[in-house]
This record gives sequence, C-alpha cells and structure tokens, in this order.
Amino acid sequence: MKVIFLHQTVAQHDAIGNDIEKMYEILVECGKKCYVYANNCLNQNLQYIGREYVETMIKDKSNFIFYHHSVYWKEGEELLDMAECRFAIRYHNITPEMFFKSYNQFHYNQCLQGREQTSRFQKKYKECKWLCDSEYNGQDLTDICRENLHICPPLHKIDEWKKNIPDPAILNLLIDAEDINLLFVGRIAPNKGHIFLIEVLRIYLINYKRNAKLRIVGKFDDQIKGYNEKLLNLIKCYGLEDNIEFIGEVTDSTLMSYYLGSDIFICTSEHEGFCVPILEAQNFYLPIIALNACAVTDTCGDGGVLLNDDLREYAAAIHVMYEDKRFIDYYARIGKRNYESRFCYEQIKKKFLSFCSEVLGGLET
Repeated sequence: MKVIFLHQTVAQHDAIGNDIEKMYEILVECGKKCYVYANNCLNQNLQYIGREYVETMIKDKSNFIFYHHSVYWKEGEELLDMAECRFAIRYHNITPEMFFKSYNQFHYNQCLQGREQTSRFQKKYKECKWLCDSEYNGQDLTDICRENLHICPPLHKIDEWKKNIPDPAILNLLIDAEDINLLFVGRIAPNKGHIFLIEVLRIYLINYKRNAKLRIVGKFDDQIKGYNEKLLNLIKCYGLEDNIEFIGEVTDSTLMSYYLGSDIFICTSEHEGFCVPILEAQNFYLPIIALNACAVTDTCGDGGVLLNDDLREYAAAIHVMYEDKRFIDYYARIGKRNYESRFCYEQIKKKFLSFCSEVLGGLET
C-alpha cells in the first residue's frame, strides 16, 4: 500500500502544511510509503510526485488517499472522481465567502466554490471517512453519517519549539517595556477580527489610561488591499500608530520570543476551523482573552477568558488581568493544562493513529 496526500498548496510554517508533514512522517515511521501531490510544493521535507504518476497511483485499489480540503480545488475533485482506491477527506474548514465580498472577488469566489465543493463531496462520496480538525468543522457536514465523521486536531510542531532559542533582543525589549504587551497571531484577513481588535485597544486606552501595545504577527495578503488599507486608515484615524505594530511573517524562534515576552494573547477572530496559535500561546503560559465563537471556544477550553461582542468587556478583562497577577497566573496555568491534556503532539498522534488503524488496517510501530 502507498499513501498519497493531496492538497492544492503544501507550505511550511502554516497549520495545514505542518499537519500534512506530520501525518506523512508518522505513516513513514509506521512502514508506509508516502507521496504528496500539490500544485504548490513549498515544503521540501516531503516527496512529491507529478500528475501522470499520481493518476497511476490512485487507480491502484491497494493504495489510499488523504485529501486535505481547505480551499476550492477543481483538479483535486477531478482526481477524487477518477480514483479507484479508497480515500479519506481531512476537513480543515473553508472561510465563509461573506468575509471577502467587499474586498476581493477572487477570494470570494474561491470560498464560495470551496464551500459548495464541501456540500458536493458529501453527496458524491457517501462511503468516505471524514477527519475533521474540530467538532465545529464537523457541524458543516450535515449529510455525513456519524460513523463516518471523526475528530482529530491538526498535528503541529509546538513540542519541537523547545529546541529553539528565543531572539534575546526581542525578548528583552518586551520584558523591559512598561507597556502592556498584547499579542495576536494570524494572517491579515477579514475573518480574523482585526477591526474589532483595534476598537478593543482604543476603548482600553480611553478608559484605563495605561499604555498598551498590540503586536500582530502574520502576513498581509496583497490581493485584499482594500482590507489592509481599511485597517491602516482606522489606526491612523484613532491615532494608534504607536500602539499597534504589524510584525509580518517570522521564524519559529522569533515567534517564540513574542509568546514568551507578551502579557496577554487576544483573539477576536470570527471564523477559525481550529486556531493553532491558541495552543502555542497556552504552551508558553500566555493567558488568553478571546471571542467566544467558531472553533476557538472548544480549542481554548477553560484555559482563557471567552467573551462576546461588548468592547468594554474586553477592555475591562485586559485591565483586570494585567493589574491582578493572580488572574494571569491562573489562566496561564489552566491554559497550559488544556494544551498538555488535550492537544500536545502525543495526544493528537494517538488519535490520528487510531483513525489510520481503522482506515488503513494494521500499522507497524
């Protein structure tokens, strides 16, 4: 048996790319020959194959496909339609198209077509097993019988970060700062709640008169310039240029420095299929304030303060948490426990291997 992973893009240093890499690595350790087919092959730790070879492999009934579904991919559906081997769909969720309607027609169409593809997959592949990142993702699959729906959080590399050394310059800058250091990690996209986050900071500064700095780690998307400009204009309108810093993409060591040196992780994202940065924050004992929505609620567990959409509550939560270190210590400790008991790599690996034993049969260990 050979195992083929399919996804439009396989990147490094993103949640889906890490998930694919770790699934691949685990199955290789179990004695399986693994291959990847993608249009964009950006993770060099994997063995890729071309279109002609993948067509040959998926017509061999003894092989197996893990199809990662997170974006509309016409070619991917064509491959599943021609496959004679069995396959499972790893569902990472697709952002609702409404978030991009005002900013970019391409992204809007990709999300719309992707979600339509999710519905189509359910109807076309009735016997297929679905492996979802979260219960929240599973709620999209209304046409799937429960025995074909399985939950396994995304495999990650957080436990490997202990090998890294934080950037001392960044870490010292954060530790020595008199400001409250707030952190959010995620790409700059309309579903991530940046506008609400900027409003939270503004209300906090107005009401509590203590300086705070929000750092946003994540890359800008040049295709949604209207959204990017809206954020920058709002920051300028409120006079928050010195209070908000966009960091961009960083290495794991640099990101580790921001987690270790910040005071509070704040997430107001409106749509997440899982939200790995919450686990990263909890692993580094960083307390969390988050919007009680989407998959964030379950991922965060009891390891954070979950709020609705009242800006004043967020500002008050920042104030109370920062001024009383007992709250910081409590949520740091509970968050770490949530990570270790539910989402550490070995826990997720066990769930993945259990699923593989069901769909692939016996595995060498």
